[in-house]
Amino acid sequence: MGDNSGALDEQTAIARAVIYRFFSHCFSHPGGELLELFHSARLEEFLQSWRYLGLDGLESISRVHKWVARWPSRETALLELEKEYTRLFITAYPRVIAPPYSSVYLDGQGLVWGRSTAEVARLYEAAGLGMSEDFHDIPDHIAAELEFASYLIVEEHKGEDNDDRPTRGLASIEKKFLAEHLFAWAPAFFSRVTECSVATFYRSVAGLAQQFVEWDTDQLRRF
Repeated sequence: MGDNSGALDEQTAIARAVIYRFFSHCFSHPGGELLELFHSARLEEFLQSWRYLGLDGLESISRVHKWVARWPSRETALLELEKEYTRLFITAYPRVIAPPYSSVYLDGQGLVWGRSTAEVARLYEAAGLGMSEDFHDIPDHIAAELEFASYLIVEEHKGEDNDDRPTRGLASIEKKFLAEHLFAWAPAFFSRVTECSVATFYRSVAGLAQQFVEWDTDQLRRF
């Protein structure tokens, strides 16, 4: 990573990008495409990437499949996911159980739209990105940040392949974003989800996501 990011081979970079994007979908507001994610080529791509990095724990994916299969239809499973998503991330009383926003964890006041929200928005802008019109949430939502990590990795390595110096400059943004932002709060978020979710889906996915972030944090320290 950083100026030494070439020390990570291209296949490792691709695997990291695939995994970040997969988890981004998992923590987006649930829709039909979320369940399709676990019955498509993208799941196999995720599994191959996970194995390539030498990670274990994929029995969690089997638990997700069993959880989805227990409901009489995918529509029913999706409704349960929506209920749990709302309970965990939006409206639990007296306070939200696992707020999916960095500012809650990083800014010291437990509020959304804080200093770290503005910081990550500036990083998006520095990388040439804005928020998609299809994304109806705050810039520091966990799904947006995971997608951003995937984007940076992909575009950085495109630049390396093409000797594109402006694109290769994304390496410094990636390092800053991961070290100073995502890795500073995502583990606490995933931990809350694994501890508090009543849905096997979110417990299992959050456990895998936490394992991956710990692995990638170690990679960042090395490079």
